[in-house]
Amino acid sequence: SSLTHIHIQPFHLPIGSCRCERCVSKTMSAAQLQEDAKEEHEFNKKMESDELQQLGPARDRGCTDVWCVPVLLLGWGAFLVVTLAGMIDGDPYKLYLPRDYKGQYCGASTNWNGGLDLTNFQKLSFTMNVTTTTDLVVKQLMCSSGVKEELVDGYYSFGTWKEPLLKNETAQDYLCDCCLIPCAKCGGSLAIGKDLARGDVASTIQNKMMDLTGDRNPANLFTAGSDLQDMWSDAVKHFNQVCLPSCELMHGHSIGSNRTWVYEMTPENELKPYFENLKANGSLSVRRMIRESFEFKALPKEQCPYHESKCVMMPGVKFTEATNGYCSFEMTDVVKHALGSAVTQAFGSLGAESMANSMPDSIGQWTGEFMQAIDAFIVVCIVAFVVGFVYMILLRLLVGVCVGCALCLVFCMLALGGGLCFVRSVQCNGAGLMETGQQMMVAGAVATQVAVTNMATPIENDENLEGDGANYTGVQQRTISGNVCAPWGSGTAAAYTTQTYPYSKLTGSDGMYHNYCRNPYQAGQSYRAETIWCFTTTEGWLWEECRPVGVIFPECEKGYAIPSEELRYGIGILAYVLWVLAGAYLIVVVCLTDRIRLAVSVNKVATLFVVDKPSIFVLPVVQWLVGILWCLGWAFSAAFLLSQVPDGYTPTAAYSSYAEAYGTDTTPGKCNDVWPTSGVYREDEVESCVLKNGVYNCWMCYPPRYMFDWRFGVSFFVFLWNNALNVAFGQFVIAATVCVWFFTENGDKGFSIGESRKGTRGAMRWSCYWALRYHLGSLAFGSFIIAVIQFIRALMKYYQEQAKAQKNKIMVIIFKVGQCCMWCFEQCIRFMNKNAYIQMALMGTNFCTSAKRA
Repeated sequence: SSLTHIHIQPFHLPIGSCRCERCVSKTMSAAQLQEDAKEEHEFNKKMESDELQQLGPARDRGCTDVWCVPVLLLGWGAFLVVTLAGMIDGDPYKLYLPRDYKGQYCGASTNWNGGLDLTNFQKLSFTMNVTTTTDLVVKQLMCSSGVKEELVDGYYSFGTWKEPLLKNETAQDYLCDCCLIPCAKCGGSLAIGKDLARGDVASTIQNKMMDLTGDRNPANLFTAGSDLQDMWSDAVKHFNQVCLPSCELMHGHSIGSNRTWVYEMTPENELKPYFENLKANGSLSVRRMIRESFEFKALPKEQCPYHESKCVMMPGVKFTEATNGYCSFEMTDVVKHALGSAVTQAFGSLGAESMANSMPDSIGQWTGEFMQAIDAFIVVCIVAFVVGFVYMILLRLLVGVCVGCALCLVFCMLALGGGLCFVRSVQCNGAGLMETGQQMMVAGAVATQVAVTNMATPIENDENLEGDGANYTGVQQRTISGNVCAPWGSGTAAAYTTQTYPYSKLTGSDGMYHNYCRNPYQAGQSYRAETIWCFTTTEGWLWEECRPVGVIFPECEKGYAIPSEELRYGIGILAYVLWVLAGAYLIVVVCLTDRIRLAVSVNKVATLFVVDKPSIFVLPVVQWLVGILWCLGWAFSAAFLLSQVPDGYTPTAAYSSYAEAYGTDTTPGKCNDVWPTSGVYREDEVESCVLKNGVYNCWMCYPPRYMFDWRFGVSFFVFLWNNALNVAFGQFVIAATVCVWFFTENGDKGFSIGESRKGTRGAMRWSCYWALRYHLGSLAFGSFIIAVIQFIRALMKYYQEQAKAQKNKIMVIIFKVGQCCMWCFEQCIRFMNKNAYIQMALMGTNFCTSAKRA
């Protein structure tokens, strides 16, 4: 070039010549200089373009991590196999259909362990638990003074002495079972209502049973003094969950012939032998009352397919359909008129809440409810996408403000957290947290002010406070709340002069009254302050106590808000730790100011990219649609797998007690020793119980709604893998598109890739092509790692629930800690993966190489 010629031209000059480049330049014409400058600019531009071409995304790419593509296809194949197998035997309706007290599904033709055909009984309603409800009345009967006379004491009837029905140890057992005498099983007398004399037993119990059977006004059941007035706070105990053809069925409304059921005590009830003895051998009035008053009307078989005892409707209660086959509580018009709408509405709400709390949430129910709420799920997703879009638009203008606010917020949280911990560690009993903090800040500010003043003008003062502070000579001018003290001897303090209180030092050395805190009182004065004080200049605040200057937190006379000294010390140490962290954080932020500004600039550039390439918004929409369709499809397929609970999963045996079947706080039960746990119910009919060793075993199990097996594990892992792959694909495409846009000269950004000039139009299409053509294996590899970590965390959650079912609290804590560690590890891998995809988009390398560079 001519520029090169100019530079080498001096080497052709004769030796001894004094010519130089400046001399050559002077001999050139102005036109020649202008032409050389133009050529130099074009050369520099070409060099910059070549450098940008080298720094931009690699165009010469090859396939990376191809081996992972067949593995991905194999995973999809396994997913299809387990899904098709699950559709053969699965029944997703079991995940959300209502269930009765035995765990049978309303509306299902076949139920577990030879259960009822409930095809025509699709509504989950509630009938009265006759046994539990009547037990309240029977217990009052059996433990009354009148029955005690017949069973233990004996009595006169028409001048004839009647011997007691129980003798010796049996009589003592009865008295202990009724807690009529002090014994080990009782902590005091039973709360069974008013005691009944022998002459009142028959009439009182008969009237109460007429209320239960519906032969009297049903409002009597819910009035003050009734045995059932508190029933609604624990409604689950007094109702049976049963499947009925309609929610409108109520007491007295039946089609066909009513059935009847006579009350029988459950075999495990301790009062059963005494009740049977009284029913057979008691006085005539008691026997007649028991025979005539304990018979209930039950719904016919066409309306209630269960045993008669489970088909008795509660008087005064009706039901309306709520949603999805569930019925809700409501009072009848008769009860509403008697008690008022407000009271009856409160009763109904309490009952519905109690029943809702008794139905535990489960994954199966969540899945079923999700399938029924797909429309709401889609609407929420659309709203979330719109909010995210608006956020991206606003980010261009507010990114600096957001970053600054976030940095300040973190610092304030650390500093204020330390302050709260410090105040809490010295807070006195009875003092508020804010009050203590305010007093400490006032004390600190006053101490600082006095120290600064002393530096300028030294003041002789003694801040020692002994006893009640009568001899205090300090210079405190503010109260504990920060109010300014008023001068002594004037205004509200006019009565406090040196003549009245000569030893309280109310004046200074100059004889002028000051406004320092003192505790003036006269000898023998009955009422005096406990410490120094002063009148305040604050309107509405006459006087207040003070603290000596420099006393930030004195000893608390009434003790500390936190009694434990070790705990107070630990909280104080935590305060200093938080303050150190706040200081270190502030130093780091100051030192990294340039990096923070760079990060803000990068985010602003990102918003410029979004504005320049609005087509990039198509990608998250497509990702969103793919994710929604995949989640819906997987949830549908998983419902078939979850609903397959094998027959041998739940025990079919009967157990003698609730503790044996359900377990205790420390011992697992026979029905729930594995997770998902089975439910427990009790058969009230003797014929349904199993007699073993003279004991009736009436507690039985019913299966859970769902269960996990290896097929669900395969399906769930592929679900996680595909979700991670969807995210990885979007991250790679965005990274590649941004790389093309960023390394393209501003003047060429509007042209298409592949034209004579380099451009960005079609960059996203090329990025998608690169992802599918060259890097699908690498993206699958990275997403596979994420899926493995997530699956391990889910597996820990599974074993945590298993340990919980086994009542192993130590293992529950271990698995919880393991999940937290895996979550932290997952976040780190996510961060690394995202940067690896950026390297992959820029350099075209495989996943491991990209991750290493990232």
